[in-house]
Parts: sequence; structure tokens; C-alpha cells
Amino acid sequence: MANNDYLRLEWEGLEELTELFDGMEEDLERIALQEFTKYGLLLEEGTKALVFHDEGDLEASINFGPAKKEGNSIVVEGGTNMEYALKLHEKQYGAGTHDKYDNHSRFEDYYEDGRGLRTRMKPPWRGYVPGRKYLQNAINATKKDYEKMLGRIIERVLKGDRP
Repeated sequence: MANNDYLRLEWEGLEELTELFDGMEEDLERIALQEFTKYGLLLEEGTKALVFHDEGDLEASINFGPAKKEGNSIVVEGGTNMEYALKLHEKQYGAGTHDKYDNHSRFEDYYEDGRGLRTRMKPPWRGYVPGRKYLQNAINATKKDYEKMLGRIIERVLKGDRP
């Protein structure tokens, strides 16, 4: 073989690519925090729409904070501090119709199959009815939003979305 029988690939623009990547980590973190905070607000909306509604205390107590960085993770925390919230979230539906007793008053046939009248009057949210598993159902209902958010983060970073 002669010395000129070879292939040479040359990539020009390495310096420009390096400049593009410079600062991308900070942009990724900033954009991810923004996008996850928005997603947390959507989860808050869904959770409030799907939670039980009797007096409204549980619904009013639900909130999601802004996204924050913890180690190598972006975290959004939300929920409620009401002690009975987890019990209601996980409890199995009861069967039948039952009365409600409140402040020495009786409300006949208030509960139907484990859901009170005010909860049953709430409209569905994204195809889910209010009641048990309200937080899990909010997550399930926003799965496509979550996936779109991840794509938006990548798109914004690659476009050089800088402050």
C-alpha cells in the first residue's frame, strides 16, 4: 500500500462547540429548576382538584414549594401537613350509603361508596374523579406534561436560553 491510501476526518469548530458547552451546566440547573417548579404547581392544581372536599381544610392545606437542588437531584416537594391526609389517601372505599354527623346535625345518605356529597359534586380533573389516591392520580394525570417538560428543558438548554 502506498502512504496516501488513508482516510482523514477532520472536525472543525471544536473551539466553538466548547464555547457553547461553557456555562451549559449552570443553564441546565437554572432551567430545570424553573420547569420543575412549574410542574409542581400543576401537581398542586391537580391534587387540590382531586382531593376530598368536606369542609375544605384538606384542600386548602395542599401546597407545593419551588424546586430546589439537593446533591445531584432536582426536588419538588408538596402535599399537606394534615395528619389524616395519608390515611384518606390510602383508605379503601367503603360500600353503601351512610349518614354524616356534624355538630349535632345528621345529614342522611351523605356518603356514597366512601365519598361525601361535596366530593362527589367536584368535577373530574383530566379524567380522574376526586377521592382516594388524589395525589397519585394527579401524578398519573400529568405524566405527559412531565415528559414534555423534560423535552422542554433539553430544548431550552440546547437553544442557549440564557438570562
